[in-house]
Amino acid sequence: MLTRRRQYLLTGVTALGGLGLFAYAVRSVGLAPISDGIRRVGWGLLPILALGGVRFAFRTEAWRQCMRPEARLPFAPALAAFLAGDAIGSVTPFGLAASEPTKAFLSRHRLATSDAVSSLATDNLVYAASALTMVAAGVAVLLATVPLPFQWQEWGVAALVLLVAAGLAGLRLLRGTWSPEQGARPAWRQRLASVRQSVLGFSAANPGRLWRAFGLGLAFHALAVVEVFLTLGWIHPGEAPTFSQSVVFEALNRVQMLAFKFVPFRVGVDEALTGALAPALALPAAVGVTLAIVRKVRNLFWAGIGFVVLGPWFSVLGLTAGRARGGSATDRP
Repeated sequence: MLTRRRQYLLTGVTALGGLGLFAYAVRSVGLAPISDGIRRVGWGLLPILALGGVRFAFRTEAWRQCMRPEARLPFAPALAAFLAGDAIGSVTPFGLAASEPTKAFLSRHRLATSDAVSSLATDNLVYAASALTMVAAGVAVLLATVPLPFQWQEWGVAALVLLVAAGLAGLRLLRGTWSPEQGARPAWRQRLASVRQSVLGFSAANPGRLWRAFGLGLAFHALAVVEVFLTLGWIHPGEAPTFSQSVVFEALNRVQMLAFKFVPFRVGVDEALTGALAPALALPAAVGVTLAIVRKVRNLFWAGIGFVVLGPWFSVLGLTAGRARGGSATDRP
């Protein structure tokens, strides 16, 4: 019970902090330009939502590519599990710790637990590699196309170096760093070794599937760049957006996703950081805040679909919990 209370407290605190940051971001640029930008998007919201659905389809297929060929999980139930898991991961501050068990649970009737766990671990590693690639591309485009102050250029180069170092460190971890002379592995290293063996075993047996999953991850990010490009054109029609701006905005979005997953729906974080970046890309801060709000609407829409998928399971779990506490209504005197 105490753990659950702490979870609720953490969710409440992060949500309130995000709402405060959201209010600050909106107040700093003014409500009128945001309202005008949203109004200009209008029916353009439909293709934005559709692109979001296609991106989820790509991520789902990338997960399926990370499964053993013998493990057959049809696309439709895999998509349902993926949407539900993403919704849980977005609304709680626990990220992957909440989303991945949800996917495994919802796919358990068609996919063995061991296959679900190993495929999700592989998928997350491949996705992380594609996200790092996206962020590195964004930093490179920013340095090449935006006349930044020298200090900012130094920070950008340092970020690229850190990204390369992170990639090399990840490869080193996959090779293993523990020597038998050091004795028994700590529990966390044992879990890491188990994941490493699973990923390397799958990679050795199915190299083509792993590369297809990586390609689908890149396509997921590429469609996000297209989404940003279209949205900017609707929000700020007076000046045609560029793909360079779109790439940089999406790279920032990936960083926000990785760094602030504990904030439910990253409320406030997206708006504040995107609004702060916009002037560096020769756009009004209000355009950045509006872009983040439009994308938030897309996130909420697809999270709603995910919770619709979860609805029957909530009912079953609630009924089971009620019976466990005191039996069904017909059993009572």
